[in-house]
Parts: sequence; structure tokens; C-alpha cells
Amino acid sequence: MSTIISITGDLGSGKSTVSSLLRRHLPYGYIYTGAIQRKIAEKYGMTTTELNKYAETHPEIDEEIDNTFRSLNNASDLIVDSRLAWFFIPASFKVFLKINLAVSAERIIRDSRRKNEQYSSVEEAVCHITERKQSENKRYMQLYGADCTDLSRFDLIVDTSFVSPEQVTGIILEAYRHWQTGKAYTKTLISPQNLYPIKSVKKLWAWDMIDQPVQAVHADAFDFIVDGHRRVSDALKNAQELIPVIYINSKALHSPDITFREHVLHTFNPEVIREWEQFHSFKYLTCPIKHNGNHLRENHCR
Repeated sequence: MSTIISITGDLGSGKSTVSSLLRRHLPYGYIYTGAIQRKIAEKYGMTTTELNKYAETHPEIDEEIDNTFRSLNNASDLIVDSRLAWFFIPASFKVFLKINLAVSAERIIRDSRRKNEQYSSVEEAVCHITERKQSENKRYMQLYGADCTDLSRFDLIVDTSFVSPEQVTGIILEAYRHWQTGKAYTKTLISPQNLYPIKSVKKLWAWDMIDQPVQAVHADAFDFIVDGHRRVSDALKNAQELIPVIYINSKALHSPDITFREHVLHTFNPEVIREWEQFHSFKYLTCPIKHNGNHLRENHCR
């Protein structure tokens, strides 16, 4: 069983902070992309900024970085913080940290260390984050066949939007121990405030049972509830921070002629969102909006 924890996730989800906290509990080494880039930059006599610019026309730089991560497959006792560590080190305990787009944007704006990511508003930051993520996912798919949108590839997914880094660290440590010993554990924990309904609350009680597991589809930066609406509703009313979720592959067929992604985007209605907000006395921080048919864009709701 591997003793490598690979951590990736959304921008601003707390990957570096959580990695640092994990090291307080585990006698593990720590490797992250920035450190590898600095080491390569020193070899070439460049700054990391110069190296990044140089890499745009010299693909061997990316290959050198990638090979460094590939070489870790035979290592042990490591925490690896990298966008594609889960792909290059498949036997590792693969952790994905999710975050609400608006919370991510606010964290990035407040972080003085992100000198290259300065925005005039949360709305501008949300747009940039979304575009950057889509661009990177497309690039990784073209270069490596690495589908970063398929969350089923990860051993643990934690929504960090409204919980502390210490709580996230505790969840990872417990799941990691269970994973190492082959014990069952909850693989996905999401805030009910980040789960978007496709059913009206008026139909909630007739359609759902309280013990029905929550199944969701990740589509266009949002998590849509497919089954388990009543359980999400109760979690909102009881102010639960995180609840177990089972992700359905968005590319899987919902019916013979339609995928789950197409199903949720076709079924989704913005009026249902407003209805849920009113019924549960809360506001979603970002909202999916129908745009050009079934395509969605982000909207800062506050």
C-alpha cells in the first residue's frame, strides 16, 4: 500500500495550508510544483517567472517537471501538492479539495502572496478562475488524456468552502488510515450549500425518502442533485457543514439518448434555485443561469 498522499483541487481551496497541517501529523516529506520549478530554474540560471515564459515555447520544461513526479511512484512517506500528481502517481491516496467559486475568488483577492492574480472584484476573479480551469483541463486532456473533470478518479473529495483547514486535515487523516487498512470510509463530503436542486421543493416530499443517498453530477462548475433532494434539504435546515455525496459520471448515459450532464442542464430551472433559497432561508453564493440553451455561466448571487 502506497504511503504517498497526492493533493490537488480548485484554486484557493487550501491545498498548501492543508499540506502543511498534514506534515504536523505525519513524518512525511513534502514536494510541490513550485519547489520543482525553482530547482529547474536554478539549473537553467533563470527566475521561475523567466522559466514559465521559456516553457511556453520549450515543451521539454513541462516534460522535465512531469518526469519528476513520475519518478515518485517508487517513493514513500510523501505529501505531493500538484495539479496532476493524482495522474502521475496513480497508486497514491488521491485527494481533491473543492471550493465554491465565490469563496475561492475572495480568498485569492485577500491573498497578498498571489502577486500575479490581482482582481478588481469577485465577479472578475470568478470569471478568470473559471476560464483558467477550463483552459487547464483542456490542455491536460490534450497532452496526457488526464480528465480532471472526472471526480470518480479520486480517493477522497472534500469541500473546503465553509470548514476550517484543521477540519479538512482531520477528515483526510481519518480517511487515509481507513484507505491504508482497507476499511470503508466516506469518500466525498460536500457542503449542502453547494448542491444545486433540479426538483422543486413542492415535489420534494412526494419524490424523495429521507434515507435516500445523495447522488450528484458535476457539470459546468456546479454540482447538481440527481437523487437525494430531501436529504440535502434536511441538511440545509439543520445547518450541516458537510454531507456524503456519490458522484455520477457526467458522461454516463441517463437514458439511451442523453448523458447525465445533458439531463441536469436540460432539467435545471433557475426558478427552482430561488424557490430553494426562500424555503431554506439562505442564499447560494454563485448561481447557475440558463444561457444559450443548456450552457451555464456563473453569476455572483449576493
